[in-house]
Amino acid sequence: MLRLTLARDHLLCGYGTNLDPSVDLKFSGESTAGARPSIFFGPRRDALNLITKRLHHALVVRPKTLMDMRPRLHVLAFPGGDPEVARIWQEQAQSLAQQIRPKVVLGEWQQTASVLEADADIYQQEFRSTGDLALQLRVHACIEDDALRESWQLSGLNTSDYEAYLIYWFESEIGAGHQMQSTLFYEPARALTAYRGQVCFALQALEGDQSLPLAFAECGTWQHQARTAGRFADILRSIWARDELVGFSQAGTQKSVSSWLPLEPNSLAALGRTDGIIAWHVPVEGSFELRFRLTENLDQLMQPMSPIEEALRQVRETDQTWLRSLKKAPAHVPDLQQKQYQRTLLTLKQMQDSTGGIIAAPEFHYDLTHCGGYAYCWGRDAGFISYAMDVCGMFKESARFYRYMQTCQSADGSFLHRHDMDGNLGSSWGLLQPDETASVVFGFWQHVKLAENKALAEELKPMVDKAANWLSSSRHPLDPELPIPGFDLWEEREGVHYYSVAAMAAGLQAAIDLYSYMQWPVPSAWTSRARELVALCNSERFVQNHRFARTLLRRVSPWQRSLIEEQGETLKMYRSPAGRPIYALEQDYVVDISQVAAVYPYEVLDLKKHRAAYNELLDAVMQRLWRAEAGGLGRYEADHYRDGNPWILTTIWLALAAVYQQDDESGPKEKQWQAARTAWQWTLQHIPAEGQLPEQVDPNSGRPSWVMPLTWSHAMFALAIQQLPKEVYS
Repeated sequence: MLRLTLARDHLLCGYGTNLDPSVDLKFSGESTAGARPSIFFGPRRDALNLITKRLHHALVVRPKTLMDMRPRLHVLAFPGGDPEVARIWQEQAQSLAQQIRPKVVLGEWQQTASVLEADADIYQQEFRSTGDLALQLRVHACIEDDALRESWQLSGLNTSDYEAYLIYWFESEIGAGHQMQSTLFYEPARALTAYRGQVCFALQALEGDQSLPLAFAECGTWQHQARTAGRFADILRSIWARDELVGFSQAGTQKSVSSWLPLEPNSLAALGRTDGIIAWHVPVEGSFELRFRLTENLDQLMQPMSPIEEALRQVRETDQTWLRSLKKAPAHVPDLQQKQYQRTLLTLKQMQDSTGGIIAAPEFHYDLTHCGGYAYCWGRDAGFISYAMDVCGMFKESARFYRYMQTCQSADGSFLHRHDMDGNLGSSWGLLQPDETASVVFGFWQHVKLAENKALAEELKPMVDKAANWLSSSRHPLDPELPIPGFDLWEEREGVHYYSVAAMAAGLQAAIDLYSYMQWPVPSAWTSRARELVALCNSERFVQNHRFARTLLRRVSPWQRSLIEEQGETLKMYRSPAGRPIYALEQDYVVDISQVAAVYPYEVLDLKKHRAAYNELLDAVMQRLWRAEAGGLGRYEADHYRDGNPWILTTIWLALAAVYQQDDESGPKEKQWQAARTAWQWTLQHIPAEGQLPEQVDPNSGRPSWVMPLTWSHAMFALAIQQLPKEVYS
């Protein structure tokens, strides 16, 4: 899983452990190993714009003075590399250690500090080596001008006694594929590159504006069984063999004979499914830069860049200036949470592509055995995210998002499941989710209202018009009083969901409010249907005996049908447009956190009429969904996804919904205030050190679980900072 991300311009980098997500932290037991760059995307942030997810590197330290019975090589592996290559390199180093006397010493880097700055997209890491060497490493990283730039500073050794080599390997997967691409050592830029089409990815090591001395470079191909991942032992052996060439006569002397003999580069170009390996002679004292650069072609690699110290300064100054332009956290918010609020705003900005699209999270598992892919834009997630942006003053970013959404709209006015950053429909397992169309219209009205952006309302009026027409006209084939069926917001059930109906009612009302604000004629069909949907949300079909139905006419599979009918339940039958019979359960009363959306954020439940029922719903959510031992809130009763882990966004949602008053004189009771305090405190206690929020929390370890950062989690945190009353903090 990813630990954190850096993103700017057209490049996104994830720092992770590179463990398969099915081997989560609770199973791996790795809690402090640290993370290094493990995945790159560009020039878009979506899953289709993968550059590479397989990287690995190690530092090799060699004593200059050769002493009998002393180690000749120290091999220090970095955490977070590709697991397969890590295994190959370890096995090769161990084998070599049995051949060389004195021995090769194997060690590793242990991360001692990991700080993602609160007010700038700058990441600071510190490592110390294990084994015989007292070596420290400090890394400062930022993304500037489509390049991940890392400033490395080694300390603890001196140049007169040691020399060091940094060996780096990566396999390119440009465009999330392997075929018809090239890996090349590009001599003019002294860079190991991979390119296909208008994506060129390069790896360089520099001291100031000069390339570090090259020790070795090679490009390999899978189709000819010539992968370079297996060349690690050969590079180590070449470094060691030079001792034999120089001879032991120099051991222990002060003669100025250099033991540096350059390794010869080999096979400097490859095509097809390719990988590459490169080794540099790096300084053991002082600093140098490791640069991962994204360009459109090889020629652009020759364009100079500013010194890395200037890049770090510029990034910090730009980010801090941007943060000062946004809405500050309220005065009652403690300092630590104000800093987390700044980090959250920066993360929201990271997750927005240059096209305006907002990914749900960086992609983290391409085998898709445990997830369906996160690096797409969901209208629902982004509806909450853009709402948070507007509440926090990110008006420019929100406006860019809605211009992007116009490119995603279907011909009938709806917004289907998810889209890539170019607006193309993404792969899907639940194509129609009616709440997504509603979320876009609801969020757009919040933007126009809060940003007072009448110009954008004029520009995107056709988008709103088509979406509202779809919301008002789409009805259930079996029961026209109900809206069109679809998948729920968790994308697991088909039917007419309370959350979806509340969203559709709020979306239509948002279109009406927008048109009234702009003094445009409001279609009567919108007004009448909005009233019908609000009435449905407050009717006995959904609210009965202080219970809220989660779903009406929930579609059941053939095997579910037999089990349900055995219990004496009656199912309704209707036919699909293709004539296939569909069986549906009339009502589903499972408690689900999404049911509170009728109050927050959609405000369609009449609390004067249903306050008692709503309070009982909040009590039921707390009693049935709160994880008794670990804390935090699950999504719904009997949630099977990831064993029902608590989620950050659901827990914050409870805090917001529990104390939301909607001008109701009765207001929340002390029990609801306490639920909000409990939920908020749990959230604060489970924020990772770097400040980027996960989707879930592991109940056994309390550490982040599954995907991180999840943009929706950050949106809910930002909304909570701005909207939770100060009494929640007491």
